[in-house]
Amino acid sequence: MNPHRKLLYCPWEFSAWSIFSVQPVKSITKYIILSLCVLFLQCAFLPSAAAWEPPRLSMAAHRALYKAQQAVELNKDNRGTAEILRTFIKENPKKNHYLLEFHLANFLTLSGKSREALAHYKKTLVLNPGYSVAWQNLGKIQLDLENYIEAGDAFLQGYETSETKDGSILYYASVSYLIGKKAGKALPHLELLASGKAGSPKSEWLEALLRVYMDLKQDDKAFKLIHRLLEEQGDDPRWRKLLAQFHLQKGDYSYAAEALTIYSYLTVPKEQEIVLLGDLYNVIGVPVKAAGYYEKATSLCGKAVKKEKLASAYIAAHKQDRAMEVLDEAISQEPDAKLCFMKDQLLYGKRNFDYAYHAFERCAKLNPKDGRPHVMMGYCALQQDNIKSARKAFQKASRFTKQKKDAERMLVQLAKWK
Repeated sequence: MNPHRKLLYCPWEFSAWSIFSVQPVKSITKYIILSLCVLFLQCAFLPSAAAWEPPRLSMAAHRALYKAQQAVELNKDNRGTAEILRTFIKENPKKNHYLLEFHLANFLTLSGKSREALAHYKKTLVLNPGYSVAWQNLGKIQLDLENYIEAGDAFLQGYETSETKDGSILYYASVSYLIGKKAGKALPHLELLASGKAGSPKSEWLEALLRVYMDLKQDDKAFKLIHRLLEEQGDDPRWRKLLAQFHLQKGDYSYAAEALTIYSYLTVPKEQEIVLLGDLYNVIGVPVKAAGYYEKATSLCGKAVKKEKLASAYIAAHKQDRAMEVLDEAISQEPDAKLCFMKDQLLYGKRNFDYAYHAFERCAKLNPKDGRPHVMMGYCALQQDNIKSARKAFQKASRFTKQKKDAERMLVQLAKWK
């Protein structure tokens, strides 16, 4: 077989940038992250989808490509291979061809020269505007360079010029627009993907569309789509989580708690999701249930902020003794002024004024910038008819901006008790 003919139809085992795997985002306000993998498609010289027939390679161009192929197979040297093609194009400008530019761009990319490769992908498309694979490679390079809108435009051209109309390519265009904060530009393409006209809709396509609806505050469309997903794929926990986010965004905390609870049954929730469940039940007035989730979260990682939430939930549920246990345990592990103040307030509520006075005194030393412990020391002293200690505590409290007014009012009252 003529080696040049073989080269024309299927040169070597790589060509365009392969498509990416896409993962969902960490927060409600964020979208999707692309994980790019540098692979080449086979048979790069498949016919173009352009309406016109591109020119054929000259024999000299065939030889240059064959020489480049041999360099790759023998030396695995992408830079040297790129130089072979660059030299040929420079010395034979009239014999330049889109496939020469295309493979030069590929080799430059594999050598880490993305910006130089970008120029040659663009030259490829000047010579053959209908070459879908080059549009896709151009999109990948633009993503690498963080030119997100240009990447989306390139992927969109890659989809339009593709004979197969692969929906995945249109999805990459949409994701590029989303990363570039152009959700409105991504929306019609995601709606087309969701319609099934570009192939059976994939879960990540529908999830991206749902997030765009939520971001653009198109609540009716978001609600309709998410219930479609629940009907079709109700056992997939991500839809319950997105439903919770939808209700949370609208301020419907009861519905959000319900959706996130079901989500927690379908999967192993993360610590922050457990804490969120506690927060939701706290907000809707079910502190006992909130405390249960906070207990679970603190068993994963006992941080002061979670202990505070847990103790607050028990206090709201009128379980002061359990709240005291939580606070004692937390303070013994890591003294914290806020937790100490909560505990001292419980002591005051139990009317253990002498113990509470000294506890507030220790709390004041833990956070010298907080005037509240001094105010509470004054009240503890008053409950014990210790006017001298009360006056001293209120005088210290009056030095703090937030406590100044109340402290001075109490000092005026104490002056009348002489």
